[in-house]
Order: sequence, then structure tokens, then C-alpha cells
Amino acid sequence: MKSVYDGLFEIDGAMRAIPRLATGAEPNADGTVWRIGLRDARWHDGAVFTARDVLYTMSRVLGPAQRRPFIAASTLAPIDLSRCRAVNDHTVEIALRQPAFELPLMLSSYGTKIVREGATDFSRPVGTGPFVFESFEPGREFTATANEQYWDGAPGIRRLRIVSAEADARTSAVQTGEVDYADNLTPSAARTLVDRRGVSLAATPNSGIYFFAMKTDRPPFDNPAVRRAVMRMVDRAELVKVALEGQADVSNDVFGKGYQYYADLPQHEYDPDEVRRLLAAAGVRDLTFDLFTAQVAYGFVESARLFAEQAAACGVRVNVIVGSKDSYYTDALETGHLTMGQSGPLAVPSHFASRLLTGSPQNRTKWSDAEFDALYVKAQATPTEEGRAMIYRTMHEILYDRGGFVFFGTTYWNRAARDTFANVPAAVPNSHEWARFNRVGLR
Repeated sequence: MKSVYDGLFEIDGAMRAIPRLATGAEPNADGTVWRIGLRDARWHDGAVFTARDVLYTMSRVLGPAQRRPFIAASTLAPIDLSRCRAVNDHTVEIALRQPAFELPLMLSSYGTKIVREGATDFSRPVGTGPFVFESFEPGREFTATANEQYWDGAPGIRRLRIVSAEADARTSAVQTGEVDYADNLTPSAARTLVDRRGVSLAATPNSGIYFFAMKTDRPPFDNPAVRRAVMRMVDRAELVKVALEGQADVSNDVFGKGYQYYADLPQHEYDPDEVRRLLAAAGVRDLTFDLFTAQVAYGFVESARLFAEQAAACGVRVNVIVGSKDSYYTDALETGHLTMGQSGPLAVPSHFASRLLTGSPQNRTKWSDAEFDALYVKAQATPTEEGRAMIYRTMHEILYDRGGFVFFGTTYWNRAARDTFANVPAAVPNSHEWARFNRVGLR
């Protein structure tokens, strides 16, 4: 997608919106109408990119209900299509149903890449991106050639081939030179490549987060005191050292370390005495609950079992239930009291909107808090970054005190590359520069 298409905005390594096909964006006084300038760019077949393409993309995402709705439909829901318009070929006006001073972030989210006006057949996609589509075999490989007319400069490589492979196969392929770049390596795979001649390694911090998710709509986690106790029932340092093999930093129940709007709050420490005090004060005795997990990512089951031991030292019994890795994330939305998960990088406002507002589509904790919801609406209507930061901090403080997430490890992202190439990407996943190859060239 990112090789063939561009978005109006993308996000950088700190999860801030940066303009791409947009040259910039200016809101009106109350944040209900934005005027966006557009770059002088062309589609791969030579046609000129215009405001009509932007409007078509919005209408495609937000138009008549689909059998499988577009992921971006909920993100872009504040947009009022009936009032959006092309001012001219290189200026588009986006109208909203309510103030949204974070519109550039919304327009950088997954599923918002710009497609050409009238496009319905994507078997041979035509984009504005750095590479021109050549072929695609689902589950096997994608090939593309350099877009010599790319608005941001012609790529330094002539041809790009992306292949799908399991972790062990990726490690082997980069060692033998079958591939030049291998992404998302496990800690053990990365250790295999340390000091390997002809191969360079990079471990990018703040690239993901591991968590436990308490379902706040059912016992025992409908009780805020129990949630506070669980936050102090987790020895994060031990989980990082043992279950995550040291390939993470200790996290603190606050999402977005290293990103814009992150709230740096005092570390939640493992404290069995405080756990007992909190539970006793709430009248909770003989606390027992299930932890539903699966081996969908390295360290999941190991983390669950280690946490059960930590909880036992606090006088709490945790029953670890291992489910199917093939259906785990779907099952975990509804199953059990406590589940596990991992998240890639995401802008803090997007994290709030997609996972923590009442009715959010990925609300794994079933969190519903009227004060929290109201603060989010207030933040969207706040014109200054400093003002929004203060509101987001208050939202973080609410979650830090009584939320349903326990974030225990902020992970690294490992990649390996052959030394014959320069400017090989080693960026935070989901950011604009991650796995983006148009700047790569021979040394």
C-alpha cells in the first residue's frame, strides 16, 4: 500500500501528522471546516492528481454501507460529505459535523490512502506513490518498479520485491543474501544475526506495547479498586526480562511512550502489600479470575504464566487459559475476564478514539466513562496543541488511576539488512518512514 499509494498526511516516528499529498491544512476558527492545499503530483498513468480524487476517496469510504465496512469509516465519521467541495484542482475543503482540530491525524490513519476518482478495480492499482504496481500474488509476493516521475523524487532502486515469509525463513534468507532486508524479527532471530558479516541490525525502541486488558463491564473488574490492585500486581521488570527476553522497556499503564501527547506519570510498581490493602479496603476476598491468552506473539503465554505467579504472591489466583492463535483476537473481544494483546504505534488521540470511547470498535476493556468521553470531545474542539495536551494528560490520568489496560512492556522492532545498501529504513512501525524503500540505494 505505502509503495503504490500516498495519503494526504502520514505520521512520523513521534506519531505526529506530517503533510504528504497535502501541502498543508488550515482550519476555520471553530475547527469545523478545513482548507487543504494539494501537491502537484501525477498518477502512475500520467493523469494529474486533483481535489476530485480526494473527494472521491472520502465518498468511497463514507458512502453507502458496505458488506464489510471500510476501517477508516469510523475514523472519518465526523466528515460531512454533503458540505465538502473542490475549491479548485489543488485545493479541497473538508467540512465536519463537529469541531475536529485533529483532522490531519484522522487523515493519516489506516485506510485513508488516496485513490483515483472513479477507481473500482484494484487488481492492478494505479497510485501516486514511489513505485508502480507490477504484480501481486496473495500470501506470496508483490513486485513493483520505480516511479521515475514521483513528486518526492525518483526512487534509488529500480525494482522492489516484497515476499511473505515466517520469522525463521526471514532470518535465513537475509543471511544467505536471498533477500536484502528482513523485518519484524524476534529477539532470538536478532541474536542469531549479531556480528554476522555483511548484515546490519537495528532495534528501534518505542515500537510496540504489550498489555493485559481487564473487562471493566463485568466482575471482578467492574470494581475500580480491583483494577487498581491489578496495576500493582504486575512485576513489569520481571516480565520484560524473562518473558520478553529483555527486548523491551518497562511500561507504565500509559499508552504512547515517545509519542506526541504522552503523559509521563510516576511508575506503577509491583507491590503485594498494596494489593492486599486495596482489596481488603474494598471488601474483596479470595480474588480469582481467568486470564485468556494464546501464542499469537512471542512471550504471550510466558507472560501470562509469570503474571499468575506474581499474582499468587499477592494472594490472588489467576487461571491461565490458552486459546487458539488463529482466532484469538476475535475471541478476546468477548471472552474471559482478563485478556492479553499487543499494539503497534498509534497516535495517542487515535488510541483513545478507537479503543476507549464508549462504543469504540476495538474496545477490548469495555471501557465506558462519561467524563472520559466528554474530555475527548473537548480536546477535538480545542484549537491549540498545548490545550489539547493538557486535556489528553487528564484523560491519561483517569486511565492510570482506574482504567482497564495494564501496559507492561514497550517493545523494540528488529530489522536486518544487507550491508550493500544505504538508507535502509529502521523506523517506528506504522510511521511514514517504516518499511519505505524509495530512499534506499547502493553504497
